[in-house]
Amino acid sequence: MVEQSTETRQQSTATYPMGRAVVVLPTYDERDNIEAVTEAVLKQQAQIANFELHVLISDGHSQDGTMDIAQRMADENPRVHFIDVNKRGIGAGIFVGFTHAINEVDADVIIEMDSDFQHNPHDIPIMLEQIAAGYDVVVGSRFLTGSHNNMPFFRKILSYGANAVLRIALGLKGVTEITTSFRAIRKEAFLKLDESEVPWWEEKSFIAVPVFLVRMLSKDVKATEVPMTMHPRIKGYSKMIYWRYIRDVLWFSFKDRLGLT
Repeated sequence: MVEQSTETRQQSTATYPMGRAVVVLPTYDERDNIEAVTEAVLKQQAQIANFELHVLISDGHSQDGTMDIAQRMADENPRVHFIDVNKRGIGAGIFVGFTHAINEVDADVIIEMDSDFQHNPHDIPIMLEQIAAGYDVVVGSRFLTGSHNNMPFFRKILSYGANAVLRIALGLKGVTEITTSFRAIRKEAFLKLDESEVPWWEEKSFIAVPVFLVRMLSKDVKATEVPMTMHPRIKGYSKMIYWRYIRDVLWFSFKDRLGLT
């Protein structure tokens, strides 16, 4: 993995007044997508004036060659970084990836994004515009006017249901999207969150994604949402186990309502 010296970091961000934004891509067996999505993310730099854009591939010890591709890209491009989390689950990929982005890549803003093209890299500049406007957390939402949800009917129903359950059970207002993993967060906001406050980091059911946002919103952060585009996966395979995710959403909502989380 290629890391920059402090001097190089200062020089490279001299023309970016708000510092460095690192897109964290949690991966597991994504060899068919990882190179193309990394390139698509970095191409957004042309639309971003305030931040220097980097990518961190946070891999769960893939068995399909994803790590080899990620390491090669990191060796070739100083704006690409790679870590082997050595743990399965999107939660571990997010938390370890965010921590590494802040401590080792000097991230000022961390962007959480799927690595399978379900999220559109073209939405990144819009999210960073809101960070530059003063928000701590910017959530990409499928439920705002101007959003485009191209997912299959079953996935739409699952998204609406999970969001409704969480928002009602937790009394959340002003946030339409809880379950997406497309968000931009200032490092100061993330550092308010202790690892112990999200005890589902290593669950494989994706429950860490909504829990992470719920806990973040409880930290007196300034948050907003922007419309996003959601596409179905074209290559690779989904790691979500739907029945487990539904079970964990209901269980978390029940326990949190009783103050047991």
